[in-house]
Amino acid sequence: MTHDWPAAGDLLARRYRLVALLESGGMADIWRAEDELLERPVALKLPTDTTATSAEALHLAWKEARLAARPAHPGIAVVHDYNGAVRPDRSVAPFVVMELLTGETLAARVERAPLSWREAARLGTAVAEALAAAHASGVVHRDIKPGNVMLTPTGVKILDFGISAITGEPDDDETGATFGTPAYVAPERLDGKPAEPATDVYGLGVLLYEMVAGQPPYPVDTWEELEQARRTRRPELPPDLPAGFRKLVADCLGDEPGLRPTAEEAADRLALLGAEPPPPRHAARRRLAVPVGIAAAVATVAAIVLVTRPADGPRTSGAAPPPPSPAASSARPAPSPSTVVVELPPAPPPVVRRTTPAPPPRLDFDDAVARMRSAVETGRDRRQIRADVAVDLLNLLDTLDGAEPAGVDARLADLRRKLRSRAEEGSVAPARADVLEARLADVDRAAGS
Repeated sequence: MTHDWPAAGDLLARRYRLVALLESGGMADIWRAEDELLERPVALKLPTDTTATSAEALHLAWKEARLAARPAHPGIAVVHDYNGAVRPDRSVAPFVVMELLTGETLAARVERAPLSWREAARLGTAVAEALAAAHASGVVHRDIKPGNVMLTPTGVKILDFGISAITGEPDDDETGATFGTPAYVAPERLDGKPAEPATDVYGLGVLLYEMVAGQPPYPVDTWEELEQARRTRRPELPPDLPAGFRKLVADCLGDEPGLRPTAEEAADRLALLGAEPPPPRHAARRRLAVPVGIAAAVATVAAIVLVTRPADGPRTSGAAPPPPSPAASSARPAPSPSTVVVELPPAPPPVVRRTTPAPPPRLDFDDAVARMRSAVETGRDRRQIRADVAVDLLNLLDTLDGAEPAGVDARLADLRRKLRSRAEEGSVAPARADVLEARLADVDRAAGS
């Protein structure tokens, strides 16, 4: 190793070859590296702080990797590994290995120009969904800002769990190093309150504000400037933005953490705001004009066919039609040669065929259990079931494999009690609870047959 370590070409932990420095920050540098064991490109995060002891540094790297890997969600950058490399002075430099992403940060995107409110709502939906997954796994990011949100070809990704914490973990940092960037820090963080999901929701509100305004609600650089700004003014978005968007941003930026929406609620509200509006009604009428015109043309052709077709069967060649009776002549005027009167017989009544519906196919027990398991996993993935509750339900389903009939009945009763209890406490959304009850009834019927 050379004195200017780290440098491109250095091999860390006998596996990761540094290729190029991608980004340099106040707490860490991000390198493009090559994983020579698995032969794939990766992103490698090396801290710039060299004052921490080897044990402290390794613990912090391990904590970041563990918390970032805990929520499995496509909107959170994947963590591959954590390890340590020996510096020239024999101290240990911890590092975290992540998936290498292409694209740009949200900070770079906003720096070029503010976004439309609808585009901001769509990006905010993706961030809120990823935060909801992190919160469901017990992780609070604590550093949500445009520089930690990556816009990639495959979607939005949240980066950098360097100062993240477990929900409820006390904030015992007296130096302020883990507080984050002043312009994006929730007010309760300055009071030393434990980590809570509402902190991330405040960061989401700052993101939404900055995406449409071009700067955060408090564009400050120091803690003193932040304190002064919060005392003297209240940020407001332009009134020409939709009221629903402005209301959500204001709710997220509320001073009281308990009154902010959850990340899941924010995601739902943003999804509605970001949805494309339906086409105008006159466009629908234009689309209907073609079928109506075709129907009119078909009706005209049918009338012509009926007019040219004799009503009383085929006529013999040279036979003249019988003269009208005097009564008919006095009843109504004779039509002119250019007018044809067509009288259609009344349509016969529809024939109703009554059929006996076929009985539903018998559901195999293993298939019914598989459908129940799939319903639980779908509810978990859609955040309709809390992650730990989904694990509990899946574990109970696993006990059904190979169980005796009497044991199956007891386990199903236990599963039903568990499901209803979790639904009552709000850990299972009502719509998903209805689906699971139906699937459980299928399992019960299959077990009985």
